[in-house]
Amino acid sequence: MANKSTNQKPNRLILIKRYAFAAINLYGVIKLEDFISVFNHYEKESLSKEEAIPLLELLSSIDEIDLSFKQGILANGYFYLKDSKDIRVAKDLLLAQSNKPRYLPSKEEFLKYEDDEYVEPMKPLLDLEKFIIANKLVAIKKPDDIRYDVLEIHDQIIMGGKPSDYMGYINKRGYQFKDEVQLNLFVGLTMILHNNTRMYENNGHTPIETRELYEESHKPIN
Repeated sequence: MANKSTNQKPNRLILIKRYAFAAINLYGVIKLEDFISVFNHYEKESLSKEEAIPLLELLSSIDEIDLSFKQGILANGYFYLKDSKDIRVAKDLLLAQSNKPRYLPSKEEFLKYEDDEYVEPMKPLLDLEKFIIANKLVAIKKPDDIRYDVLEIHDQIIMGGKPSDYMGYINKRGYQFKDEVQLNLFVGLTMILHNNTRMYENNGHTPIETRELYEESHKPIN
């Protein structure tokens, strides 16, 4: 198998790699056969298991890369799949995803997720950041402190975190609210962020999109 991988055209290998990273950054974990389906959804020259496996195994063997591949599962750095616990967590996530449609934007948009720092939409993140800074909810020691806090909340949402998780983090950071109105405004902005964040368990869809897809599929037939 290794020879087959090395004999492929470099551009083809790079393309498969790009899709692999976009998939794990958007979905967290994905089965091999589903990854192949995603690739073939976008590309005319179809991908096979025989072509994909050697490259995924190679990428997984490189310690500096936040990608792992084991037991037919492809995962990002949150799920290193190095032991049975990691694999169980990944399989639980796959189970949560199993009855939900997969988010498949345009090819151009999908491949933007190759960058693990790509976030869309940005407005809810920026609105929350601006509110924190404008209301001086916490001491700012470094210029990126608030950006880090907002992205930490965003990451918790991606992973399926609940509002109690975000508030636990905020409390540890020492956030202070002058009154209940200010607290409610903050919570409201975090909920807007929550509802517009692409989540692993929703196969890349936001909670709003997931709800709309469910309602559409359960519309009564006239």
